[in-house]
This record gives sequence, C-alpha cells and structure tokens, in this order.
Amino acid sequence: MAETASLAGRRVSHYQVIEQIGAGGMGVVYRAHDERLDRDVALKVLPAGTLADESARKQFRREALALAKLNHPNIATIYDFDSQDGVDFLAMELIGGRPLNEKLRHGPLSERDVRSLGQQLAEGLAAAHEQNVIHRDLKPGNLFVTPDERLKILDFGLAKLRRPESDSEMTQSLETTAGGFSGTIPYMSPEQLRGQQPDPRSNIYAAGAVLYEMATGRRPFLQMQSAELMAAILQENPPSARTANRKLSPQLDSVIAKSLEKEPGRRYQTARELRVALEGQDGRRLEAPSRLRVYAAGGALGVLLFVGVGVVLKTRGRGGEGTDSGTAAGKHKSSSVRTTKTTTQRSIAMLKFRNTSGRPEEK
Repeated sequence: MAETASLAGRRVSHYQVIEQIGAGGMGVVYRAHDERLDRDVALKVLPAGTLADESARKQFRREALALAKLNHPNIATIYDFDSQDGVDFLAMELIGGRPLNEKLRHGPLSERDVRSLGQQLAEGLAAAHEQNVIHRDLKPGNLFVTPDERLKILDFGLAKLRRPESDSEMTQSLETTAGGFSGTIPYMSPEQLRGQQPDPRSNIYAAGAVLYEMATGRRPFLQMQSAELMAAILQENPPSARTANRKLSPQLDSVIAKSLEKEPGRRYQTARELRVALEGQDGRRLEAPSRLRVYAAGGALGVLLFVGVGVVLKTRGRGGEGTDSGTAAGKHKSSSVRTTKTTTQRSIAMLKFRNTSGRPEEK
C-alpha cells in the first residue's frame, strides 16, 4: 500500500484528497472533496496491481456500472469509477456514523434495533438482487449505521454481477479469476466454502450471521482457526441465538435459525421474504389482556352504554309528554321507563364485567 499511503493532500482527477478514514483488503478509503460538484465524498483507492489484468479491469467496470444503478437509501451510492496515473479509484457517498462492528463492541442490541436494522439490511439486499448484484462480503464491518439509525450497505468490491441464464456471457469474480477466496469466512455460506456459485440465498446466510451477532453480541461459530471454522460452518449448527440471549423472542430466534440453514433451499428464498419475517409482530408477544386493560375497556363500554341509555330516555320522555307523533316510545310501555303526566321515572341497567385476563384480581 506504499503507492497509496501518501495520497492525503494530493489531487486525484477532480478530487482533492483530504485525509484517510479507513482501510481494508480491497483498498484505502479517503475523505475527498469533489471540486466539480462541490461536495465531500469517500474515495476508495485500490491497491496498485489489483486491477492490472485487463479482463479483470473490464469486469470491475461492469460491476461499478451495475452498482451505480442501485439507488436505494440502504445502499451507499457510487458516484464515479476512474483511473489516473495507474491508480484505480471509486468515488462514493460519504456516510456519517460508524460501522456496525464498532456498535456491537458494547454488546448485543435490543430486539427492536435488531429487527429495524435487519429489515433495512434485507431491503438493501433486495434492491441489489433485483439488479442481479450479489454482495459476497456481507459483514458488520461493511455495514454503516448513521446517527439517525439508518443502515447503509458498503463495500461492493467483492460483489458479483449475476447474468440471466439466457446470457451466454458468464461473469467471473475478481477472486475467482485470481484463484483466491472471496468473502470473510465467519459470514460465508456453506456453498461458498464449497466453491459453488453464490446466489441471493448466500446473502441470506450472511445476513443471518449478522442478525445472530446483533442479537447475541457474538458470531454463530466461535472457533478461531480457519480450518475449524470452515468445518463448523459446513457441518455444525450454531447454538440457538436464544441460548446466548434469553431476552430474545422465540420468533426472532426462529428467523435467525432459518436464515442460517445449511441448505439454501431451506432458507428464505429472497431478501424480501426475510424482511417480511423480521417485521412479524415487531417483537411483541400476543398475551392475554391485562386486568388494567380489561377494566379500561369495560369503563369505555360503560360510558357508551350510559350515553346510549340517556339518548333513549330523552327520546322516550319526549314521546310521553303529550305528543301525538305515534312514536314507539309513546305507544309502548317499558319496564325501565314509566311515564305519567307529571313525572318520569328513569332507570339504567348496569352490566357486570367479568375478569377475562386469566390473572387473579388484586385485593
């Protein structure tokens, strides 16, 4: 990275590089100022030689073009892809906030937050899948959470552009071309570890691993060595998320478990299915109504009955004051209202409410 370590303070194309704000296996990220549009951007500079192969560079351009079509609030927007003096770079949306992995250093999130961020993750993935883009390095480090709790999917550097089956041109990934691995092992699906082509359900597995970590504060598999970790992903089921966090609802635990199924056919088949499952009851369990709610409902019903009886009495009273309108109230006697020429007696039936909450009444 010596070639890119000194870019701070330099000008790359029409971007004035300000400072380094991050680094990863696929490059260094800088804060830069777009002098043409007068805005700050994130400038990701790829290591020298990463795109030296012309076929790989063409593919990366295709992927950049595909990502540029993604216009979704849960996906970081890509503005530009270019090369200058042998330096290849991507200009993208500069996002405030912090990566999800930093947020998780303080422990698991509340169920409400897990569901909210999980739904946003699923929505962003659905938008990418609709454009045939598969993110192959989905992990907390590539997910940003803004100050207003909006999740943004970042780092599509390892993304794969899927072609329709009718398209004879098959797109290969950079890592496949280079003979390496694509992705981060703790979040890779079993089929990826077997060397099979990823599809949207591979992202569902990765999303399940992220959900597990958000809900428990730890990864599904804790083995430290890569060989042991890969074997566990391929052969073992992770402990239930509820085992690590007893506060977790059975509903959310079930959603996470289904996302982490070994066989793709047993997972949610689309990101939209995952989003719907996460919506559920928003973590609320269906319970028998409490005693307070029962009495509150009873009180409201009593008020309605009181008003209704009052209206009936008023109507019937008018009918008994010598009118010849022929109303039912004037012609029929009622057990609850007796009308004479001088007095009107009124009675109200009071209903007894039963405790249906299933809980004993407090003394």
